[in-house]
Amino acid sequence: MAKIISLALILLACGRPDPVADNVVAPPDNLAGDQAAAGLAAPANAAAAEALQQAALPAATGGMSWSFRAQDRTALFGPAGSPAFSIQCQKQREGPKQIILIRNIAAPAGAKATMSFTGNGQVASAPVTGIGDPAGPGGHWRAVVEGDIARDIAEAFAGSGPVEVGISGMPPLVVPTAAIPRAALAGCLAG
Repeated sequence: MAKIISLALILLACGRPDPVADNVVAPPDNLAGDQAAAGLAAPANAAAAEALQQAALPAATGGMSWSFRAQDRTALFGPAGSPAFSIQCQKQREGPKQIILIRNIAAPAGAKATMSFTGNGQVASAPVTGIGDPAGPGGHWRAVVEGDIARDIAEAFAGSGPVEVGISGMPPLVVPTAAIPRAALAGCLAG
């Protein structure tokens, strides 16, 4: 008798309507990227997120442009005479060439941070060290890179869009890509 009651209860439970509401519908399986993320406050893919971020960044203006100093193979960005950012190719006595990246913004001597490059669908970063100014406040951030890190940074400058150069916890500098930084990086990477 207990078996019959158990079987009857199981069959009765199977006849109940589904506990899911009628108005709940699964999204189609063929949606991808931002289409599948309807209702999110931000884009669901990196390219769309970067495009939104780049559109919100101010263009680099105000007398700042790229120049090249041939004597020390340095691409300089900023107002004439006081660059905000530079890329230098340095030959070592032995070993591969190194790329020296300098962001001229106040830095405590010996401080450690990360310099990041975001642009053209690429992201790269390098460790930096603060170089203090013995004459008083000021100084700059300096990174020395080669190999894969140098190639990753060159890829960020390879496109036509701007590159955001940031130091941990500081406002970024937005630089336009141009032939000068691309040539400086390519020449150094070529060996």
